[in-house]
Amino acid sequence: MKQQGKLALALLAAVGFQTARGEWYDDGKIKGDLRYRFEDIQQEGTANRNRDRIRARIGYYPRINSDLDVGIALGTDEAVNGLGDPISNNQTLGSQGTKKGIYLDQAYFDWHPATLPGLDLIGGKMKNPLIVVNDYIWDNDYTPEGLALKYKVGDEIQFLANGTYQWIQERSTDDDTKFYAGQVALNFQPNADSHVMVGATYQGFQKMQGFGVQDWQGANKAYGNSTTKKVSGTTTNLLYADDFKVLEGFVEAGTAIAGTPVTAFGAYAKNSDPSDNNKAYTAGLKIGKASDPNTFELGYDYRYLEKDAFPGFLTDSDSFGGGTDGKGHKVSITYQILKNWQAKISYFLDKQKIASGETENDYKRLQIDLVAKF
Repeated sequence: MKQQGKLALALLAAVGFQTARGEWYDDGKIKGDLRYRFEDIQQEGTANRNRDRIRARIGYYPRINSDLDVGIALGTDEAVNGLGDPISNNQTLGSQGTKKGIYLDQAYFDWHPATLPGLDLIGGKMKNPLIVVNDYIWDNDYTPEGLALKYKVGDEIQFLANGTYQWIQERSTDDDTKFYAGQVALNFQPNADSHVMVGATYQGFQKMQGFGVQDWQGANKAYGNSTTKKVSGTTTNLLYADDFKVLEGFVEAGTAIAGTPVTAFGAYAKNSDPSDNNKAYTAGLKIGKASDPNTFELGYDYRYLEKDAFPGFLTDSDSFGGGTDGKGHKVSITYQILKNWQAKISYFLDKQKIASGETENDYKRLQIDLVAKF
């Protein structure tokens, strides 16, 4: 009888484990990608550079229960002083075969209570919670840190509202630099193939003017933004000359023409703090969708960023070499070779120093990618 009791308890424990396991373990998703890239950079006044790079990312995204999800992801990154690049997961090949660094890329919770449908509270290190129609002021690889609140309601006409509070720089002996943003948008979806979205975003950075430039490499680099200097002994530090209080409007429209998806987009942003060199805008077009084998996707966009339109350490790292004070074209073509296996060619034709009073420099960049996703 005792043996039967022990067996019964073991069975109950196993059932209980399986029940708990079904809440999160069985619902968990593992997602990732591996990219191999050849890159050629031609920058006026600088020797041409060729390099091969890899990017590897993997994440586990379990559903803890019906109201709570979690995401934890790792990615390759090039380290400087033990820190990883906040806007890139690339690793350059050719350092005597040295091992490549792995960093925490995402670590967040997403609480979406059933009693408040359409609402998500996200906390931790996350994907950008704001709607962005192009990466002209926010690099796609940036994973901000803090809290975000997202809300969506409606069907054919959707109302979307997003807010976020993020840490930029915590200082133990001085004021902290933080970021606050609020965003609203309307998305009209008359059918499954068409949509028109219009919206606006306010993005404010606290404690930037008069504080040291945000450079993860510790190299006193301003990424195109205007600066002042602070001399302390033999050390000269660069400080931001302006604050960043940026209002952005954006629009995106998509439909299917003869069965081919077509999407057009545009955005305009202005920093209200400085009186000049404070504008940024982009416009572009996507044709097709590289999803099924032997399908193509074509892309084109133009982007223009004056010196102080946005903090340069957050903008796209590829266009005009990263940062602000640049303009140019990006053309891309993507071909889906097999399921979850694609090739992509991107070409950047840019100008640097567009609003600084200096002579503009040519900047050209070619990228050839092979990407496997799982």
